Amino acid sequence: MTRTVLVTGAAGFIGSNFCHYWHKHFPKDLLICLDKLTYAGNLANLAALLEKPQFLFVKGDINDGHLIQKLFDEHDPELVFHFAAESHVDRSIENPGVFLQTNVNGTGVLLENGLRAWQKDFSNRRFIHVSTDEVYGSLGPADPPFDEQTPYAPNSPYAASKAAADHLVRAYNRTYGLPCITTNSSN
Repeated sequence: MTRTVLVTGAAGFIGSNFCHYWHKHFPKDLLICLDKLTYAGNLANLAALLEKPQFLFVKGDINDGHLIQKLFDEHDPELVFHFAAESHVDRSIENPGVFLQTNVNGTGVLLENGLRAWQKDFSNRRFIHVSTDEVYGSLGPADPPFDEQTPYAPNSPYAASKAAADHLVRAYNRTYGLPCITTNSSN
């Protein structure tokens, strides 16, 4: 079985490593790799994949609704791995608006297009939202680790924007049945 996989934030550290992993384990799948190539994205991270026939790089912004709609309409991805995000707490303190635009609105654009494209048949479709453990707040040295039952307690504009995106993803799942998974990774 071959699939079409849309990966946002594909040229970033985590997204690019994911693309290499996916191509190694599922070489027949078409990887559509979207990245805005800002401070966090580097096309060199994907250099080994750029010439592969099952790899398509698209420079673009997840806030560009026309581009996202075009990608869904032309390629009909079964899976979306959403890594794209503004990151780094210090940057969010200096310019929170950019974080709201990308992390909240951009996630909304992706969800809307996934819902529109998939609403007739959700089978074999998944929207995987890659978030952060920072939505849960901060841990002291003696604190127990976070888990799925930990209440949200974001402490920065970055964490709050990711928490808002997590809540949007959950709402699209609960309200519309959009098949979503959220991961709250830790570094």
